[in-house]
Amino acid sequence: MTDIHTATTNLDLDFVLNRFVEDVEGVVFAQTVSADGMHLAASAGSDSACHDTFAAIASGLASLTDSSVELFGLGVMHRQIIEASNGWVLLSRVSQTASLGVVAERNADLGLTGYEMTRLARQLGDALSPAVVDRLKGALQL
Repeated sequence: MTDIHTATTNLDLDFVLNRFVEDVEGVVFAQTVSADGMHLAASAGSDSACHDTFAAIASGLASLTDSSVELFGLGVMHRQIIEASNGWVLLSRVSQTASLGVVAERNADLGLTGYEMTRLARQLGDALSPAVVDRLKGALQL
């Protein structure tokens, strides 16, 4: 896995997410999103309209999940898994201000995918601090 402790630009994060998709069998797309629904970085293979839409969906799902676990006193959300007939959507919290969304094929090994997402989310937590997220959002709005 790529070391991303210094990956603080959207181009660096795109590279890290591309490597994640290449390295984890069955993963077809990965994207980081801000808590307020803004696209931060994504792997190759989708256009900006898809990035914007998925960012809004992923941040909304993360927010709903946060509210659900809070309602029942379950602590902090670590991962959300959505099963569909042809694949999976997985969300992991990276920091208070960012999440990682992953789309995987139906035959993906969810244990391995989840493990690799946890590793990546821990690494991205440093790279996607609130200050960095604000800087990335500012750069992307230009």
